[in-house]
Amino acid sequence: EYLEKHWEEPDEGIWEVRGPRRHFVHSKVMAWVAVDRTIKLVESGDVEGPLERWYQLRDDIHRDVCERGYDKERNTFTQSYGSKEL
Repeated sequence: EYLEKHWEEPDEGIWEVRGPRRHFVHSKVMAWVAVDRTIKLVESGDVEGPLERWYQLRDDIHRDVCERGYDKERNTFTQSYGSKEL
């Protein structure tokens, strides 16, 4: 539940980057991984959970990262949304 409510917020990232909080691509991808692995646990029967809701969340995070964290001109993901840094 926490992840569902907070994945869209900017953060400090895992590096010691100076300045304001940002939408770090690495953080968004790690949120996607957390949801994806939780889905796999539910699918395997190890835990219970709202699969349809989590499928949608996983897709939303993926779409957001690809639309906002990818530089099409350079064919690469960036450090954070709107940044040219890698």
